[in-house]
Amino acid sequence: MRVTLICALMGAAFAAQAADLTITVLDRTGKPLPDAVVLVDSSAQGARPAPVLDATISQEKLRFVPAVTVVSLGAKVSFNNLDSWDHHVILGVMGAGGVYVDPGQNTQFRLAGRVAGKPPATDSKVLNQPGAYLLGCHIHSSMKGHIVVADTPWAKLVGEDGKVVLPGLPEGPARVRIWHAEQLVEGAPVTVQVAASGSAVSIPTQISPARRKRPAGETPYGS
Repeated sequence: MRVTLICALMGAAFAAQAADLTITVLDRTGKPLPDAVVLVDSSAQGARPAPVLDATISQEKLRFVPAVTVVSLGAKVSFNNLDSWDHHVILGVMGAGGVYVDPGQNTQFRLAGRVAGKPPATDSKVLNQPGAYLLGCHIHSSMKGHIVVADTPWAKLVGEDGKVVLPGLPEGPARVRIWHAEQLVEGAPVTVQVAASGSAVSIPTQISPARRKRPAGETPYGS
């Protein structure tokens, strides 16, 4: 009985270390920054969230949906084409400024257009390298998407309000990194303190997001 009570108290003390961290990411003008990915590192002891090892990205209406996907290392990412015309998937590691690090190492495959009454064409890839990946299409150059393969268990895409809640962080110091498709250089990590009752911080960046527009005159079948 005594051992059981001690274990229960230790478990309660351990659980009390976990707290929520709310982060709001701001652009260069101080406005909320959508489509940013927050990655948090913590060396404190405590439980870690389960990894995200499966995701699906659709090609629909000349877009990758979702535009930004966050997964864990080793995740299987599936692609399907919901449009009635063919698409390519170009998948490669992305560098700062929105370009492929090494185009010669990109993965490329074609997905046939969907036929009424039949399932969409699909393919999948396992991503074993951390970092950001750029998605494109040879046929429709305006199509862009991104995958962030996180090297930390605490990684999430912010909402349209630039805000994200990361649950279950151990109490104590943590390091926050911000990724965005339109960042020109990687920003320096920000150190925050996670309180037992939870914490909320706003993190400014020098990112100025641009509105993406389809090139004038582009048709669903490309040029």
